[in-house]
Amino acid sequence: MAEAIRADAMAVLGRDPATDSLLEVVLFAKGYSALVAHRVAHRLWLMKRKFAALFVQSQTSAAFGMDIHPLAQIGKGVMMDHGTGVVIGETATIGEGCTILHGVTLGGTGKDHGDRHPKVGNNVLIGAGSTLLGKIRIGDCAKIGAASVLLRDIPAHATAVGSPARIVGRATEINPGKEVDIDLHQVSKLGRTASDSSSDTTVTASLTDISSIISGLYISDGDEISDSCRAFYNNSSTGGQDLFCPYVEFYKIAETAPNGSVTILTLTDILLPEGVPRCLINASFFELDHFGKGYIRTKSFVKDAPSIISRVCVIPIEKVADLVMKFKNQEEEARTIAE
Repeated sequence: MAEAIRADAMAVLGRDPATDSLLEVVLFAKGYSALVAHRVAHRLWLMKRKFAALFVQSQTSAAFGMDIHPLAQIGKGVMMDHGTGVVIGETATIGEGCTILHGVTLGGTGKDHGDRHPKVGNNVLIGAGSTLLGKIRIGDCAKIGAASVLLRDIPAHATAVGSPARIVGRATEINPGKEVDIDLHQVSKLGRTASDSSSDTTVTASLTDISSIISGLYISDGDEISDSCRAFYNNSSTGGQDLFCPYVEFYKIAETAPNGSVTILTLTDILLPEGVPRCLINASFFELDHFGKGYIRTKSFVKDAPSIISRVCVIPIEKVADLVMKFKNQEEEARTIAE
C-alpha cells in the first residue's frame, strides 16, 4: 500500500501541470487524498473489518465528494484529477498508470449481486464526465473522450468518444494514461485516406443486411463478458440496437471496401461458425487493422491473422492458420473463376 501511495503522488506531480511539488500533492490534491483513503478502506475490507472500511468510505465521500467502494481494486500510479463526482462501484477494477478525470462513473446495471462493474486496463485515460456501465472491459492504453457513455468492451489502444461511445481511431501514445491527451490530438483516426478512395474499386459487402449484423453484436451464448448487455438487447427494440455498438464505423466502411480486402464482415464469416463471440471477433479485427482503414489487404491478413486471432480469441494457432488458408484458397478460386 505504501508503494502504491508513493506512485500515486508521483503520478499527480508528473501529469498535473498545476502542481509544482510533492507537498502540494499531499496537502491539497483532493483526488490523491481520496485515493489514499480508499486504499486504507480497501485494506480494512480485506481484513474483514467491513464497518470500519465503510466508515472510512463514507467520511471520504463527505469530505471530498467522491464515492469509491472499499472492495474496488485500483492499481498504483493512478491520478484522479480534481476527483469531484467520481463514483466507482464494488466490483470495478482499475489498472496501473491510469488517469481519471472528474465526474467519471464506473457503475453497474440492474440490482443483481456479483461481478457487475467495469474492468479498466493499464494506462487508460478516461475523460471528464464519462460513464462506464456494466461488466465491460476497457483494454490497456485505451482513451475515452469526455462525456462518453460506454456500454460495450473497448479493445486495447482504441480511442472511443460519444454517447453511446464509438471507436474513432487508435491511440498513438505508448501510455495514454500518462500523456493525458484530453483533446484527443494523438489519435490515428479510423477511415480510408483520399488516395485509397480514388484508386480502389469498391464492392458491396458480402453480408447485405448490415443493420441485422450490427444489432446482433455481442449477443452470443459463449460471450461471458457482456451478460448485462445481452439482457439490454433482449428487451429493447430492434431499431436502436446498432447505436450501442462501438464498432459501427467498421461496418459502414465494410460496405465500400476495396476488392480483395478483408473487412470486419469477412472476419465474422470466418470466425462466427467456429463459436467465437462477436466481441472477440471485433477486437481481433481492430488489432489486425494496423493502419485504421477499416479493411485489411488479404496478403497482410494471411500473414498476421494466425498470431493475433489465436491470442485474442484464445484459439490454437494451428486451427486459426487452417481457417486462414481455407479463406485464402477460396479467394484465389473465386478470382480464377472471375478471370
